[in-house]
Amino acid sequence: MHKTLILAFACAAAWPAAALAQGGKITIAENFPPRAGFALETDDANVLSKAGCLEPLTRIDFDGKLQPSLAESWTQAGPDAWDFKLRKGVTFQDGKPLTAAAAAASLNAVLKVPTPARAFSPRVIKSVEVVGEDTIRVTTPSPSVLTPLRLAAANAGILSPAAYKDGKIDPVGTCTGPFVITRVNGQQSLSLKRNDGYWGGKVALAEAEIKFIPDANVRATQLRTGETDIAGAVPASTLATLKRTSGIKVATLATPRTTTLLINTKKAPFDNEKVRQALQAALDLEGIAASVYEGSVQPGIGPFAPHEPWVKKAAKPAAHDVKKAQALLAEAGIKPGSLELEIMAYSEKVEFKDLAAILQDQFKAVGINARIRLAEYKALEPDMIAGRYDVALISRSHLVDVADPAGYLQSDYGCGGGFNLSQHCDKDFDARLAAATSEADAGKRYAVYAELAQHLQSKAVNVFVIHEAGNDGYKTKVRNYHIHPLYQYTLTKDLALD
Repeated sequence: MHKTLILAFACAAAWPAAALAQGGKITIAENFPPRAGFALETDDANVLSKAGCLEPLTRIDFDGKLQPSLAESWTQAGPDAWDFKLRKGVTFQDGKPLTAAAAAASLNAVLKVPTPARAFSPRVIKSVEVVGEDTIRVTTPSPSVLTPLRLAAANAGILSPAAYKDGKIDPVGTCTGPFVITRVNGQQSLSLKRNDGYWGGKVALAEAEIKFIPDANVRATQLRTGETDIAGAVPASTLATLKRTSGIKVATLATPRTTTLLINTKKAPFDNEKVRQALQAALDLEGIAASVYEGSVQPGIGPFAPHEPWVKKAAKPAAHDVKKAQALLAEAGIKPGSLELEIMAYSEKVEFKDLAAILQDQFKAVGINARIRLAEYKALEPDMIAGRYDVALISRSHLVDVADPAGYLQSDYGCGGGFNLSQHCDKDFDARLAAATSEADAGKRYAVYAELAQHLQSKAVNVFVIHEAGNDGYKTKVRNYHIHPLYQYTLTKDLALD
């Protein structure tokens, strides 16, 4: 898979197993709580995956490579069909065996919900059926080489039949992972214990608590005060302090995540390419990376970061050019000072408050008057989805739905895409993307992605502001901790305490 993912882990060296404490309890501060009753078609699936409870048939490892998980192998049965052979000896945490029927039922439950997940929906999965005692067949509407990657998504995680009760999901005791949920404290925390019957081998920790703390500064503070052992997604402004604090380390990862200024391309005057290009030219991306993020990120060159294999080598950030921005606005028939817009930004991403203020100032310098609407994401999302916005800041991974950019390009920029907030629609774009998903040669597929990325950048469909780095803080007593490239796994069987 993605061999060129740059993983810069500030983690401990290998530690003899005998030197690690047997058991112990770890406390982890995460940002996003479960909000949808653990429905697997939502982001709650990722909460369960990071908690060491939910597991899919395949998985993306910490090097970004596709590996077996609950399925021990898979083969392509036809251009549009893949067979997955289940691992033997796996039991759910309620003691029931993992069977082909149980796996198929779990996956079909995700397909049949009113609003399926983008990663695993009827748009990309035609059917899941049992074709043998330990084998299921996944069929797609059209030929696709991405199916094994789709089965690695948290949304495609497998739960025991007992998890499905009265139209609700109960993950307590119904997962297959190394940790068993013992208590759900609303949106505040999860309590977990070791799964002594875990198919993957001995689990190092005895207990764990995951605290959901949306405020990144609070997460960083709790790490410094000793209230947590691991703090996920700490802000760039706290890195220097954390690195100076005794007993704390920082793990850093170049992520497949970009902070983007979404533009509503169906709303005048942003339906005019020249206006969008003016917004792009108005912003000093290199200055933003150096100031707001204290040099810990790279300025945006498009939807994908420079280190990734689906990027043109010559790709560069859009130039900051005030005169060009003013000229483009004039060509679009917009008089100086007459364009007003609203910048939407969500408060959970602590950098967005300062970033929005800088965007406001830089837009003002070219004659655009911007006001800022700062609120929690849940308050902004309905307007974003409905197209009731001008521009909006968003942090988005292009490998979140499937560990290949095709999923992101389709959902975010395809006509009718499930997360196409910019409302971009180009039939040629869709046709080229569809052809790429049936291309087995990764190099040829990546070349198409690079061309499509250049299309988005040149037409300023959105402004790609910075490519993010993941920064997690953790205590030096924590062993075997790494940042997962897709932020899908935190509690693993090997995570341990001195």
